[in-house]
Amino acid sequence: MDGNSALNEYEKQRQENIRRNEEVLRQLIPDLVGSRYRRKPKPLKKPKKEPSTPTRKSLRIRGLKPDGPEAKREVEERNKIKEEELKKFIRIEGDVDLNAVRSKATSIDDTNHFIEILSDLTKSMLEFNKTVKTVKNEDIDYSSVAGGKEGFTSIRWACRSLSIGQRWPAVKVSSDRIYSIAVHPSKDKILVAAGDKTGSLCFWDVKENVKLENGDIEPRTYMFKPHSKSVLVTKYSPIDSNQLFTCSYDGSIRYFDLNSAKFMEAFVSQDEDMLTSMDFSPNGNVIYFSTIDGKFGIKDLREPVKTFEEHLLHDQKIGNVSINPIHPNFLVTCSLDRSMRLWDIRNLKPRKPNDEVQIQEICFSNSVTSAFWSPNGDQVVTTCFDNTARVFDFNNEMKLKTRVIVPHDNRTGRWVTMFRATWNPNPNLHPHFIIGNMKRSADVISSVNGELIWNLRDENLTAIPAVNAFHPQINFVASGNGSGKLIAWEEKIRSIPLVVIENKK
Repeated sequence: MDGNSALNEYEKQRQENIRRNEEVLRQLIPDLVGSRYRRKPKPLKKPKKEPSTPTRKSLRIRGLKPDGPEAKREVEERNKIKEEELKKFIRIEGDVDLNAVRSKATSIDDTNHFIEILSDLTKSMLEFNKTVKTVKNEDIDYSSVAGGKEGFTSIRWACRSLSIGQRWPAVKVSSDRIYSIAVHPSKDKILVAAGDKTGSLCFWDVKENVKLENGDIEPRTYMFKPHSKSVLVTKYSPIDSNQLFTCSYDGSIRYFDLNSAKFMEAFVSQDEDMLTSMDFSPNGNVIYFSTIDGKFGIKDLREPVKTFEEHLLHDQKIGNVSINPIHPNFLVTCSLDRSMRLWDIRNLKPRKPNDEVQIQEICFSNSVTSAFWSPNGDQVVTTCFDNTARVFDFNNEMKLKTRVIVPHDNRTGRWVTMFRATWNPNPNLHPHFIIGNMKRSADVISSVNGELIWNLRDENLTAIPAVNAFHPQINFVASGNGSGKLIAWEEKIRSIPLVVIENKK
């Protein structure tokens, strides 16, 4: 037998074995056998997407004359669309009612319900506003630990008890990125306000839900649009919790009056400067603000809306201004020019460069995104794109001295709001601040030694809580992210341990 015939016999035997094995397998597992011989089904053709706007074609292709009525009508329609788009960026003038700036997501009934809530809230806060006073050095108790009567361990246990709600891990209040947050000081009604990228001011009533007709339950939220551009600061007046101030890129500062349920004008820039931050004097009568081109403004709220004092403090954008709550003549500013500067407001010269009158300049290797005085005015915390959070002590020589440098990833990128370290406003606690973490969490850090007190995190969080704020009176933290969602870190209800007592016979 030659080699070819032997090979043919071998091949016949091999094919017979394959056939026999497949027959056995077909009887055992009929669905698996022969799958490799089946033809793959042809993929379904995706339907062509219809363009949201009609594809533009030239008048010549459509057989129209350039000066014909159809062409003129088309130009008019296109100009009308452009005008509607531009209206979104036109600043709202004067004082406005809630319904005038109500979002489509908030109905008239919801607005009326919100006004009722505000009425009850203002009545409950009458006594609180009477007891509010400016913090003085003698009011602060340093007897136990540096910076507060409650120590590091107490703050850690308080933060450890915080967790996000099981029903609402995150609540959607806006379709755009959140830039600022403020929590109303009421203990009974937790009302969180958030300013977003498009100029809207959103509210979330944390403890109240709304029941829909189909029986579903949704969080109680409200949305209004008092500004035409991003709201970078949202802050309650230090002496009146019924006034919520907002600072916007549209060149205006407003305050939402909870008593009248109206948005009132506090300041309007004549040059339409883009405002980047604001702060209050301790007595609440004066607001301080900064602009995108390095200017610093002083506005007395008792004077007309457009009357203010202006100073040039930096060559580039000022990211943040902060007034010392104990010594209100001291100001810190931070800028895109990679510096933080300490000033005495009494020495500033209007509308002229003030480099010669600055008390101190501290240079960084990257842009400084924030600088805030502590509640008792003895420290400043900064955040910078050099991936650090730094704490400075304000010494007896009225100078800032580095106390601790905390490594922290501040490279938020394009889609996440810049991290800003935010102090706990209670001056009688161990001094600490909160800052967002790129690992979808928030860090609470001690300003005494830079140690991490606690990391607020939850497996249900799907975005970075970049903006954070403490409640002024209770153990509560509100966070906001780039998806327009708010997160409430509430104190867990402590359960009483069950003790089993055996009956002795």
